[in-house]
Amino acid sequence: MSSLRVFVAAALIVCGAGCGGDVAGLRQGHHAPTPGQASAALLLPERPGDLHLEQLVTSEAEQDPVTAYAEGATLGGRTLAVLVTASEDGEQPYGGKPVKLDKHEATMGGSGQHRWITWPVRSSEDFESFAVLGHGLSEAELIRAANGVAEDLRRPRIDAAYLPQGLNLVKTGSLPIGNWQAELGETEQVWTNRRARARLSVSQLPGDAGMEILTGATVMGEPREIRGTTGLAGGDLLSSGSLSLDWVHDDPALMMPKVRLWRENGMIVKVSALGLADEVVDAFVRDLRPAGPEAVERARDQILEYPPDLLFPPADDQNRPLRVVTHGRNAERAWAMSAGLQGRTFTWNFRVLSRRAEIVDGGGGSFEPWKPEYGRVPLMIMRDVMELGLPSDNVLVGFAGTGVRKVRISYSDGTSAELPLGPVGPGGVRWFSAEVRSRSFKLSAEMKDGKVTDSVRRLP
Repeated sequence: MSSLRVFVAAALIVCGAGCGGDVAGLRQGHHAPTPGQASAALLLPERPGDLHLEQLVTSEAEQDPVTAYAEGATLGGRTLAVLVTASEDGEQPYGGKPVKLDKHEATMGGSGQHRWITWPVRSSEDFESFAVLGHGLSEAELIRAANGVAEDLRRPRIDAAYLPQGLNLVKTGSLPIGNWQAELGETEQVWTNRRARARLSVSQLPGDAGMEILTGATVMGEPREIRGTTGLAGGDLLSSGSLSLDWVHDDPALMMPKVRLWRENGMIVKVSALGLADEVVDAFVRDLRPAGPEAVERARDQILEYPPDLLFPPADDQNRPLRVVTHGRNAERAWAMSAGLQGRTFTWNFRVLSRRAEIVDGGGGSFEPWKPEYGRVPLMIMRDVMELGLPSDNVLVGFAGTGVRKVRISYSDGTSAELPLGPVGPGGVRWFSAEVRSRSFKLSAEMKDGKVTDSVRRLP
């Protein structure tokens, strides 16, 4: 389990009770949307700005058990949550200080109205930890609540005698904990501009006001009006050292996740963003509109139209992206490869987009210092038939030398096709890629002087 997940899970802050709904109903733990209110319509932006749809999937995020308590049903009031999360043995969250519980050595941290206590489950073989998170509570109240935790790894809870006065059970459930992305366990759409290192996720989950409070336990934020209702606006705490380089910025404000959470038409909606200013995130949220089945299918088509040049982040400290050397698509998938020289090292990245699956990182990296003789070889296969675990998605990637005019692929049944060559890249070569129909194929190159050769080498 990554340190990012460990840190956020231990340091997540409960932000407050959700608005609306009957408090008595919340205490009973009902979670089904009110009849006539629930809507499965996906919210999609009409004008996403410089962002492009990268994936639209059913979220399969790992779920952690969590129980929430609240004082009434007013957003921003006193709240409390207890959860179990996977963590690495002995890792402590940033900004914490030792605190002595009745039965445990624990760590306490917090900021402003948000405080948390966490301690490892010594008997667990999976390096699990308990965490108690509070909003609007004193340190003494939080410590007392932590001492009342019933250490049930499947259903964590706090003994009623240890609850702060006025707090009552809202809901017990499971949610993705410790993740700056928006996964709630239902649908998730991801909008990015990787060249700008910008990412925004939208997730929807059916739920009532009780589920909204439970979900709010994963957000560090304050009440704000969002789309005509009261929601939460803020962010998650995270260790920037665990953040993928794809999303790293010089500006710390862009490194901080921006989170928006609200309930609309029987759905809990969560938006999480990196690399974007608050006003950009708010504009995206305001522009969301319910989309019917036809609009959703059109959105899936947009995935395959993602501009290849924006699919790869800058590759060096001078903020220079690698050049897209080849790309292609079929009815269900699109792929792109970027390549270039960094110093004397040849660097490349390959990604596949799908109408109905998550983006696939097909690999990347560098190999030996660039060798000029490669450009004099008629045909070079960089990646043979590449199986990415997607149906019929077998992509051949290679490049043609400086003297090649055309490249053709032929199959055993006598059919053949010319493979489009990309722009001239490092070393004077031109790249090609194609979805191949079978493992049985032959490549041939037509040289500028008209000669045809099937001499093919493979990169070491």
